[in-house]
Amino acid sequence: MRSSNVGLLPRDLFERIFRGCVYAMIIIVNLFPFVWGFVTSIKETADINVYPPMLSGFDVSWTHYETILNSNFPIALRNSIFYSLSAILISAVCSIMFAYAFTRHRFRTKKLFFYLILFGIPLSMGSAALVVPNYLLFSKVGMVNRWYTLPLLYVSYNLPMACWVMVGGMASVPSAIDEAASIDGANKRYIIFVLIPRLCLPCLACSALLTFIGAWNEYVVSSVLVSSQGLYPIQVSIYTYLGYFGREWGPLMASALMAVVPILIVFTFLGKLLISGLTSGAVKE
Repeated sequence: MRSSNVGLLPRDLFERIFRGCVYAMIIIVNLFPFVWGFVTSIKETADINVYPPMLSGFDVSWTHYETILNSNFPIALRNSIFYSLSAILISAVCSIMFAYAFTRHRFRTKKLFFYLILFGIPLSMGSAALVVPNYLLFSKVGMVNRWYTLPLLYVSYNLPMACWVMVGGMASVPSAIDEAASIDGANKRYIIFVLIPRLCLPCLACSALLTFIGAWNEYVVSSVLVSSQGLYPIQVSIYTYLGYFGREWGPLMASALMAVVPILIVFTFLGKLLISGLTSGAVKE
């Protein structure tokens, strides 16, 4: 028995080394674009155009960050924060009400609404497919290039996914809790918007995170439905450095990194809630 265990040690050691090498390669591949973008953003324009490119041995300069901060970029950053928070708030309220009605009540068109939500989930990933009909509709009703144009679109695109996640989480909360709260004197508003969301907080955080990602990273629709620089989101503002006569690599990398930082911060603190929210509960029809 002792000799067989000793014979397994080299194999276990090889598996650990191989697994460590694979993880290290994945980390390097994923982090290298961020490192390269940051190094490019702190170079002078003359150093950026040097061939072969340098990862070290250049003078550090924050000129490109000063350039974007003195441009329309801070306004675009403010707009994206407003658009994303508005979409999160409206989607959270609507998805909570939908999930409560779907999991606590029986009605004839329940399956129809279930399939509508299911078919609407791809909108959060393929919003560009509806950019033409959305533009035609919004232009006819005079809602193009308004401060509320993009929040409405972001809500409509990400609401099906938020409803799907909330239904899965709320289905795991027993309805007996509602009855017990009603007996204790709690009203419907408290039960729907306070009590049950606390019990499925990971699902609520997961739906909010997915809505934030969809609203923050969206580019195609916002570049078509909004034409005023004062209403541009951050993703459209980045593309202003891709000019007709060339690319301004320094400001482009600086603005792109500043646009990625909020996503990294959110995933750092809420990444676990995303996994737990997607895996908690199940919808059974």
